[in-house]
Amino acid sequence: MNKTMSRLGFGALALGASVPSFAAAIDVSDVVTDIGAQVTPVGLIGGAVLLLTVAIKAFKWVRKALS
Repeated sequence: MNKTMSRLGFGALALGASVPSFAAAIDVSDVVTDIGAQVTPVGLIGGAVLLLTVAIKAFKWVRKALS
């Protein structure tokens, strides 16, 4: 019973502490712009990894077919 009351008390305290935290809206436009700028490099890296994986599989397939 004491452990349950302790959890309820902590939950009420956490809820009460978070209620008065009314803050102004956070400007995320810089972050969104930066993420948008990273689309091309991430796509190129992903394509290179995919191409390398396919090349390794093809090499193993050809080597297996020749032996």
